[in-house]
Amino acid sequence: MPIQAWERCLEYNDNRSLVTVEENGRGIKFINNKRKKVALYRVDGCILTEGIKCDFLFLINEDKRAFFIELKGSDLEKAVQQISKTIEQLQPYLREYVLEGRIITTRVRTPALKSTYIIRLQKILRKTGGTLNIKAKSDEVTI
Repeated sequence: MPIQAWERCLEYNDNRSLVTVEENGRGIKFINNKRKKVALYRVDGCILTEGIKCDFLFLINEDKRAFFIELKGSDLEKAVQQISKTIEQLQPYLREYVLEGRIITTRVRTPALKSTYIIRLQKILRKTGGTLNIKAKSDEVTI
């Protein structure tokens, strides 16, 4: 079920078999073979219009899983901060959900993976049963 307060930011709410979220050559695909009901929301400039925030929120309604998606150039630390701030603001609406973070960058520098921002975000996600995945160029998730 879509979240009423965010209705105007809803890209779609259906059971499509393939969900693709892309921007500037970076993207993530969700393979939905079981045709679960899914919803995609635009966060940046719609659900949240001020401050730092991630690009998209993808919900798998029946599994109660929420994916915070950031498609970024190469500033991994900023991407992590964007997801963290978005979770801070939207978590009250997603209390029952497992929270997942997905960052797709043009490239990933190994030293950046040890950042305190990343470690902090991983802890937040782990508390809900979720994870943080950071990939270069693209990612694919089977749901």
